[in-house]
Amino acid sequence: MAEMLNGNGRFNGQGRNAWLRRVHAFVGIVSSLNLLLLIGSGLLLQHASLLRLDEKTVTRRILPTSYRPQDGEAGVRADIFVTDLHSGRLLGTTGTVLLDVLTLAWLTLLLTGLVMYRSKQQAKRRTAGREFAEEGDE
Repeated sequence: MAEMLNGNGRFNGQGRNAWLRRVHAFVGIVSSLNLLLLIGSGLLLQHASLLRLDEKTVTRRILPTSYRPQDGEAGVRADIFVTDLHSGRLLGTTGTVLLDVLTLAWLTLLLTGLVMYRSKQQAKRRTAGREFAEEGDE
């Protein structure tokens, strides 16, 4: 970490980029689990009628005890379960907060990606400018 800091205690260019890459990678790995869940539940929702999810039931054994008690002991219709899983309502307020955190993680992923891309483009321009200047000196 110390090698990433300049004399003023700030990140130097190389250190900042290394730190951004680490944050980007970590957030990407963690949020990819959410992406898999969204893709899977989204596909199920898209094809709910073809799969006849409204005719299937998800057993209470795998559901949180506080989830839709009004639906009875048999379980919850699969289309309702998948919709609530996709939206985060399955876990109530906790699910909503969790999705908010994951949304911020996706925003962080987007922003760090943009910053890294911009830094790379600026480095390419500086390198190209130096090469052009060196050719002019010859």
